Amino acid sequence: MTVVLGKILSVFLIIAVGFGANRLGVLPSEANKYMSNILMFITSPCLILSSITAKELTRETAVATVELIIGSCLWFVVFTLIGYYLCTRLLKVQPASDTGVFIFLFASLSNGFMGIPITMVLFDSDVLYLMILHSTVLAIYLYAAGLPLVHIGTEKNRGFSRETLLIIFKNPATICAAAAIVMLFTGLKLPSVVFDSVEMVGGFTTPLSMLIVGIQLGDSNLKRIVKNKTLLTLSVIKMAALPVLTFFMVNWLPIGVNTKVCLIFGAVFPAAVGTVAVTGAEGENALVAAEGVVLTTIISFVMIPLTATALITYYGL
Repeated sequence: MTVVLGKILSVFLIIAVGFGANRLGVLPSEANKYMSNILMFITSPCLILSSITAKELTRETAVATVELIIGSCLWFVVFTLIGYYLCTRLLKVQPASDTGVFIFLFASLSNGFMGIPITMVLFDSDVLYLMILHSTVLAIYLYAAGLPLVHIGTEKNRGFSRETLLIIFKNPATICAAAAIVMLFTGLKLPSVVFDSVEMVGGFTTPLSMLIVGIQLGDSNLKRIVKNKTLLTLSVIKMAALPVLTFFMVNWLPIGVNTKVCLIFGAVFPAAVGTVAVTGAEGENALVAAEGVVLTTIISFVMIPLTATALITYYGL
């Protein structure tokens, strides 16, 4: 447990550096846009490409790939439905026009932005590979489900379209993940010189993503955020209940341990940063989406260590 907490603390200290740098004006909020672009378009795709292509294809890898993709798809369907019931029947979100945004926050996961870097620190390459697949399914969910989802409670109706497909597959992480999986299953490898460069660039993903989280927290009005009781309640339920419910959903299924760990650990991450972009682009309440991301991120500082320690202990990793 001490080793796990030490590894997580080392990552969270980078968040503190980003927070302090923002407050001191060393890394102003304007820097976040450019750092996020570097993360999304350069370092994350490189990490995905190097992590997947470094693996050797085995029967276990192929089976785990299928298990994870099916499991991830079912996970997002189930928790979107639970989020709908929670927001419309129990919390009764007001104004009603924000209902879809709250559902979106509840079911989305930052399993790419935070999940991949933290998984890389805590678990082996097999779990990291599955978390990358999990984040690829998330990228598709954000647009395939997110675009119509944020309009629940409003008079707008955004269906699935050709433009939606283009948005999904223009995502560089999705492109790299798809290319890397094809390379894995066909036995293609990057030249060693290229692989080394890609791997080094991908190594920047963890510190860069944590610095960005710190800057986001430094730029947030935390006092105003916690006064939103509905958002606070939803965030606490999301962060505490999702990993527990996921455990009971998958623990006794006849699937691999690594698949179980990935699905459960993936459920503990905060709302995806992508929810803010999608909500804003669709003309809905992007401010509440951003505040939900910040609030769930703060709660994750407690839930991530607890969940990681429990998983490593329970599954003997």
